[in-house]
Amino acid sequence: MNEKAMNEVNKAAQILSLPQEEVMTKWNKIVEDNTLDLEVDAEVNLGLTLFRQWFTGIRKVKESGKEVKAGGGGSLVKNGFGVIVAVEEARDFEQYARNTLVAEYMRDRNGTYNAGKFAYANVLENGNYKISQILNGELVERTENSKGQPYTELPPSQMEIDGQVIIPIDERKVMPWGDENKAFGHPKPAHNYRRTVHFIGEVNDGGIQYWRIMAKDDVAKNWNLVTEQFVNLNLIWDANKGEAYPVKDTLETAVYNQDMENAVDTSTVNISNLVAENMRDKVTGLINLENYHREVSSLPQKARIVVTDGNVTNMNMNPSEKTGNRTLRVSDINADFDYDNDGESSTACWVPPHVDIDFGLGSHVLIIGRTSQSTNQETGQLRPVSINVCGLVVLNKRGNPSSTSDSGETNTGWF
Repeated sequence: MNEKAMNEVNKAAQILSLPQEEVMTKWNKIVEDNTLDLEVDAEVNLGLTLFRQWFTGIRKVKESGKEVKAGGGGSLVKNGFGVIVAVEEARDFEQYARNTLVAEYMRDRNGTYNAGKFAYANVLENGNYKISQILNGELVERTENSKGQPYTELPPSQMEIDGQVIIPIDERKVMPWGDENKAFGHPKPAHNYRRTVHFIGEVNDGGIQYWRIMAKDDVAKNWNLVTEQFVNLNLIWDANKGEAYPVKDTLETAVYNQDMENAVDTSTVNISNLVAENMRDKVTGLINLENYHREVSSLPQKARIVVTDGNVTNMNMNPSEKTGNRTLRVSDINADFDYDNDGESSTACWVPPHVDIDFGLGSHVLIIGRTSQSTNQETGQLRPVSINVCGLVVLNKRGNPSSTSDSGETNTGWF
């Protein structure tokens, strides 16, 4: 083994308080995954760069007080290096389901109960609970769980409607992909957070590509990694789907390139070019936005992303009361000026609170988001397509954020 590499492995094992054999296994795995020739100094240095990235992440975990392992041969978790270009808002899908359940309960509580969508929870004289539910068409009542323990408390998902405590139940026997639903008949969680993060990067020298990071639960809720800074991420990567899945410690082990002892030189990388090259099938001009919206409407929700650019012609930095969104209006510089109506044709962009706006009117920006189109309830006509923004890359900054006089339009903040 190369002497320099051996010294670094021994030093890393000492600092991390891990067995030298375990850390050596990690080094050997890096060599194997990247087919490194240890007789070539340049390839040894590449291996050490990857090893140091791994070491920095593991050290952060150790400093947080959590147990660490070298994560040798069979680990599904791999380190990816790249840049986050857009972050969608975290959505609690369980909250939507709870609101739907309340509406169904108020409309037809018996029908909803018989469909197995919730269980009743009633207090007994001793303070414990009796749970009643319809399971497979049969009434099931119980005061003890499968371990013979009484129900002294209720799950976090409990709800009270008109003085009656109910527990939302998962009534799906089969999952959308065909597998048996092991949670069938059991209480649903109180929350089900999901968030999609858009990342461009490389895993194990597999080539730079666009990835959707599908975060859920606490990782989705607490996602705090900034955009447009190169970062090392430990995720489970699926190159065929172009998707990556966080693990419990993904946020804690993330290391920004600028904080590494041997940082990769990214000074010549242009983020907008990176986006345009790797998200090419999602790029369209503002002038073609309506056609693009129709074309992608049949795709799965997660794939309906758009990349476009325009000049900022109007901005309202006052957050919407309902969503907290700020409003930008952007225009294609090549679009014709509309003298007969309101002047230059522009597109409304709803910008959520977590996306920074640090530019002013006249700036040229690259926009990453999702198209939407609502209907005017009074006329029944479709409104112009707008964009729900999840990422902004400034191509040419002019001035600072400001608000211009309102045009008199009613801004609902989204739909």
